[in-house]
Amino acid sequence: MVSSRAIGKVQAVVIILVLVVAVASGIYYYSVSNTSMATSSSSSSSSSQLPTSLVAEEASQPDSLDPAVTYTTPGWEVVEQIYQGLLAPNGTSYSTYVGALAQNWTVSSDGMTYTFWLRPNVTFSNGDPFNAYVMWFSIYRTLVMNQGPAWILGQNLAAGNGMTFNVTDKMLNSINYVNPNSTDLGYMSYANQSVQVVQPNELLIHLGYGYNGQAPYSAFLATFITPMAMAVDPKVVEANGGVVAGQPNNYMETNALGTGFYELQSWVQGQSVTLVRNQNYWGTNVPASQLNEAIQPAILDTISIYYKAASAMIADLQSNTAQMIIAPSTQYSVLQQTAGVTASILPPVFGSAESIIFVYMDPYAFQPFQDRRVREAISYAIDYKAIIHSVFNDLATQWIGPIPPGFPDYNESTQGLQPYQYDPIMAATLLAQAGYKSTLPNGTVLNSGGKVFPSVNFLYDADEATESQVAQIISSELQAIGVTITLTPLTFKQYANVITATDDVNSTSYPFGISYYSEDYTASIDYVSALITTGQVGFSGFNNQTVTGWESAAATSLDQGTIVANFQQITRAMYYDYTDIWLYVPYLMAANRSNVAGMIPNPAGSGMGYFMFYNTIHYTS
Repeated sequence: MVSSRAIGKVQAVVIILVLVVAVASGIYYYSVSNTSMATSSSSSSSSSQLPTSLVAEEASQPDSLDPAVTYTTPGWEVVEQIYQGLLAPNGTSYSTYVGALAQNWTVSSDGMTYTFWLRPNVTFSNGDPFNAYVMWFSIYRTLVMNQGPAWILGQNLAAGNGMTFNVTDKMLNSINYVNPNSTDLGYMSYANQSVQVVQPNELLIHLGYGYNGQAPYSAFLATFITPMAMAVDPKVVEANGGVVAGQPNNYMETNALGTGFYELQSWVQGQSVTLVRNQNYWGTNVPASQLNEAIQPAILDTISIYYKAASAMIADLQSNTAQMIIAPSTQYSVLQQTAGVTASILPPVFGSAESIIFVYMDPYAFQPFQDRRVREAISYAIDYKAIIHSVFNDLATQWIGPIPPGFPDYNESTQGLQPYQYDPIMAATLLAQAGYKSTLPNGTVLNSGGKVFPSVNFLYDADEATESQVAQIISSELQAIGVTITLTPLTFKQYANVITATDDVNSTSYPFGISYYSEDYTASIDYVSALITTGQVGFSGFNNQTVTGWESAAATSLDQGTIVANFQQITRAMYYDYTDIWLYVPYLMAANRSNVAGMIPNPAGSGMGYFMFYNTIHYTS
């Protein structure tokens, strides 16, 4: 699939990650893990003979370089090298975090208040100071601008408290964030708001003001590792257009300056992004014992990311013109046999560039889909194993939704269930029982006096070669039992426009097709919420009050048993309703020159789709 995060989110998405907590004095306490660095960060390489630059290649360029705006994997990939937030993922973990701009933090016993203590002596690459005032500005900037991904924070935070206090663009543009006066401090220290400055190095986050309402949010920390919660220099923003409510900042879209280990040297749109090591990086003054993988200084001097077609990327990797590429897993056998190249297949869980793939059926837009037997018949008509073998060379896996395989709680939530099975006899039988004429594999016609199944449009992304192949196969398999579909391919741009157009959901244009979802942030319930969403083409709209109740219970509970129990009920309800037919999850291929090391796979990763930060990457020879 195209490297995008999620497409078309139209409702609040609630996130669960299992909180790893230690209870002390009525609070949950998180401490920064001091990860010892295997590679020295005091110089750009351990040997003057080793290369100091790396070329990475992929298909898609960033949508924006503004942390409050970017909503695609290529955009996050670049932003994560330049900007930093309070927290970062702890290596390959889904549910634990390390401090970035925060040294440590606590969570109140009711889960509603987070207290962060910030690192001292942190500066932006231009020397401007970072402090709690800057973090207050950065979070409210995202909320006030209210661009596409702002809902990630807006679930629990808001620019107003609904009563007496509202943060406005005028307010954000008026404050002195280096030496605030009493009025400035009054704004930022006001207790009845989402973000409250206690002192220059202490920040409180109060949940309950967002559209999730007054409820704890057990995966709140997962939202705070996204670009939406990264620190932006107020002086740079104010000098280049300031904050305007409801609007992006044109300067910030194409320019970037943060506290991170890399700086933006150039973005030649459509061609490349070049990053250079931040020579003024605050992390170089941090003792090695206090470093972790998310904040250690960069080892390589230059990272160049080029945007090319797959065939060009493969040729460049083979010739060592590029040292790292994103290529489809179908090229695994080719690259595996290339001298000097390491190609590895990663579990489908790693990498936001990969997606869960499913067939959606909208019963509100196509009357035959209102009969559960029709939907079940279609589930039996598809030969999943044959698709995975012929299209993906077995480098994909069948799954049971809505939680992706490999995610926390996947095994528990799918307990006792098997992936959907291919059984054309059962498919034809169920279709006949639903009142339609159908055909068995031996040619026998069932319910010969029944209705002819009406032709239905089948949507898919024509720019994705594997998806086009799968659509053709599904068309043939459905035709074999008596269901005629009209293939409706769209370019990815057209496809994206359609599945984000909420006013088209009741149209008969696209009631059936192949859809996908890739995370907005790493949490099981992010997928659960997305796949029970109503109001979008590409999502079946499986939802009812009972399921919503299970979702809410999982989202607000701190008890793992309660979380799993609700996931189990949601999974079984969706499994036996058949509004979404779970197809496959493609494997992700990591492809690089064999002397490149230091990539730390992370399920929230953006760099090359499976890791977050380039600062740990180095050469071994």
